[in-house]
Amino acid sequence: MTAPTGVIRYAPKIVRDYLVPLLGNTVRVATEVPATRPAKLVTITMVPTGDAGNLALSPRRLIIQVYSTDEVSAGELAERVFSLLKAAKYAPGNGLRDVSVVGTPARFDDPDIDTPRFQMTVDVLLRAVF
Repeated sequence: MTAPTGVIRYAPKIVRDYLVPLLGNTVRVATEVPATRPAKLVTITMVPTGDAGNLALSPRRLIIQVYSTDEVSAGELAERVFSLLKAAKYAPGNGLRDVSVVGTPARFDDPDIDTPRFQMTVDVLLRAVF
């Protein structure tokens, strides 16, 4: 008999699906920067982190980047996204068991673009689907 194994769902998609209805149709939420960047954009990228060694629960580290037309707009959108992510662990049915802040929002401009970018780092805990 083999041990049951579960599959962890793709964390950027889970977070994207959570954020899209909460941010509304004026903010694009994506896993990469589109060829034509919209005025307000949130991107979600997954980077390596340690595993918990648990069959049912597994952490994923996400880099969230927020772009907007000016510093205040980008900063306020970043803080809104940050607040929504902190609250995500209390929203039933979204697939996120826990959210831990690794790095709070900070301005982190891209030298190749002329609009402000903010970045934050969060760890999410996901439950495997068996």
